[in-house]
Parts: sequence; C-alpha cells; structure tokens
Amino acid sequence: MPTNNKAGTCSQQARPEIQNTTYPFSYPEPPSVKGRVLGALLRGERLTHLDCWRRFGSSRLAHHVHMLRRHGWPVQMAEIMVRTSDAGRPATIGEYYLNANTIAEAGDAGQNYAFSCLRVELERRAA
Repeated sequence: MPTNNKAGTCSQQARPEIQNTTYPFSYPEPPSVKGRVLGALLRGERLTHLDCWRRFGSSRLAHHVHMLRRHGWPVQMAEIMVRTSDAGRPATIGEYYLNANTIAEAGDAGQNYAFSCLRVELERRAA
C-alpha cells in the first residue's frame, strides 16, 4: 500500500489509517476521530469519554487510545471521580493524556499536526 511520509497526506490509490512520519511517531489523518483525539492530547488536553462524545461524536475513546498506543503513542490514563446524572452518584472514570515529555519529543511536527487537527475540529463545529 503506497503512502506518503508527510502527516495528513496519502496517495490517491489508498488511504491508510495511520501514516508514519519520523520515528517513533505516527499520525492519523487529522479529520479522523483518532487524529482529533491525538491533536487534543498533543495540545496538552485531558480527555474523558464524555469529552470524546461531545467533541468528536464518538463513544469509543478507549478504542482510539488503544489504536494510538499500538502506533507508539504512550497515552496515559488517570482515574478521576465525577458525579453522575443518576442523583449525583459518584463514579470513577478514566481521563486520558500525554505527559509533557512526550509532547516535547513530538516537537514542532507534533504541534503543527495538533493545530491542523484543531483547525478541522473548529471547521466542523462551524458547519
């Protein structure tokens, strides 16, 4: 399957789900949910499943995180306590993030990618 080494681009013959750039980082297509999740994480955001549902229309944040991890992204998870809509019952949920060292290692390429993803997100909200 032919691919191009630039993040966010691919050949006309095939659309690979995730493309390699420089080792060790791979970047999904910015319009994909995985891409927008990774973009948010690279901007230092922390995401819950509810965030993913509201922002990206996907109830499968754990799947997107799993796929990012398979492609080398060391996504971390912290347990946080929240109140539910069920009479304020307390519940423990996962909050996903990238640590500062990983964001720094991604460097300018990671930040450029993150803002490409943000641009896609903002365009979709405006539509």
